[in-house]
Amino acid sequence: MPTPNEIPPDFAPTQGFDPIAYWIENKGKVLLYAGLLIGVLAAYAAYEISVQHAQTSGRLAFAEAKTADDLQKVIRNFPKTVVAGDARLMLAGQLRDGKKYDEAAATLRAFIADTPLHPLISSAWLSLAETHDLAGKPDEALDTYQQTVTRFPDSYAAPIALAARAKLLQSKGKIEDAKRTYESVLAQYPESIVAREVMHELQVLKK
Repeated sequence: MPTPNEIPPDFAPTQGFDPIAYWIENKGKVLLYAGLLIGVLAAYAAYEISVQHAQTSGRLAFAEAKTADDLQKVIRNFPKTVVAGDARLMLAGQLRDGKKYDEAAATLRAFIADTPLHPLISSAWLSLAETHDLAGKPDEALDTYQQTVTRFPDSYAAPIALAARAKLLQSKGKIEDAKRTYESVLAQYPESIVAREVMHELQVLKK
């Protein structure tokens, strides 16, 4: 058995990590990376603060908006935000109430294009379909009602859109299509807010 003095060099204990030596050798890189990290964190914090400020300002501006001009100002000042979508939805309602159907439809299309992930996006599609219906554009209304159902089958808007589509088919004299659509509402959305009305309309048609 070899004595300690005879241990081969390959088996000699390795030197441990020396943080002081590492710092002396690499302090330039360490300081550079630390500075970059601090800069990134500072930029992210500033961004988050600005976003929160914009959201708060936007909600306040929307809460105070009453007229169409007020709503347009919210849309311009807070583009592509949730509050801009809220403002567009309210503006479209005002325009529709004033029978400005083309302007209302254009406003809703802008809502859909700019804020496709808005929490009320299904409402925008439903409102667009209703606007076409009121404007005397039944074919566009039928198509948009169907798109609402297809795109958002699990939304509250889906059974409303399907029932409205059935009603429009009924008014166009397409009775069998209307019956099938009413039946689809009851089959797919038996607990919806329109179920009772749909059941009544279906009973009338069957008589």
